[in-house]
Amino acid sequence: MILVADSGSTKTDWRLLTPEGQELSFHSEGINPFFHTRLSVSEVLLNITLPIGHFDDVSAVYFYGAGCSTEKNVKLMKDGFSTVFRHAEINILHDLLGAARALYHRSDGIAGILGTGSNACLFEGGEITVQLGGAGYILGDEGSGLHIGRKVIRDYTNHLMPEKFEKLFAKAYPISRQEIVDAVYKKPMPNRFLASFSRFASEHISSPYMQSLVDDAFEKYFDRYIVKFPNYKQHKLRIVGSVGFVLKDRLEMQAKRVGIELDRVIKAPIDGLVDYHRS
Repeated sequence: MILVADSGSTKTDWRLLTPEGQELSFHSEGINPFFHTRLSVSEVLLNITLPIGHFDDVSAVYFYGAGCSTEKNVKLMKDGFSTVFRHAEINILHDLLGAARALYHRSDGIAGILGTGSNACLFEGGEITVQLGGAGYILGDEGSGLHIGRKVIRDYTNHLMPEKFEKLFAKAYPISRQEIVDAVYKKPMPNRFLASFSRFASEHISSPYMQSLVDDAFEKYFDRYIVKFPNYKQHKLRIVGSVGFVLKDRLEMQAKRVGIELDRVIKAPIDGLVDYHRS
């Protein structure tokens, strides 16, 4: 059996492919080497219940993950996986490569991620030739759920929201300012916490206030990354990620502004990755 997985910082989508041609799906929490140790990676995996069979029945794992772009992080992940999948060939790959493969298979174009975090690359000849972004939730992630959620929570804690939305936010999220500060600066996974508030923006996107907030985040994503690719207007742009998928209309406006064709937006790459590996 073969396991294919796509993991952001929030959740992991898994597909188990059997020799009989079955495709079985399940989910787990996200596994990111920036927030996990070798031991905690193994602990997350051991909490997974495979739809059929056992860990030792898996012959190969293709794991595309956020943060899996350096030798150190790949080794950490491989060490954690190897203790659980003892008889499998372990392939730890960057989630940006997974996005590009899912979006383009073997054709060329600009691939972007807009989920909890953000990233972008130029994909040519089956390889990433130029990568921009990916500096993480402190130095980057423009346009992401984290970026939008951070803007929402910043406006709320500093009383910059219109009164109507401040009341709506307080009702939807009964959380104190001190609890917010503690979650951001003292507790693990602050990126997940901040990204969770992007939903508030998408739920009220019909308002000019939220449109302006989201447009500012997407404008930074396009201006700092997309337009920096060589001859970017000659390429198609495809985006994967829940934030881009839900707010596609706002993305299309930014694409038109900079003169690039937004060819496709998909919510998650896992189905495209399964097709890629089957082919």
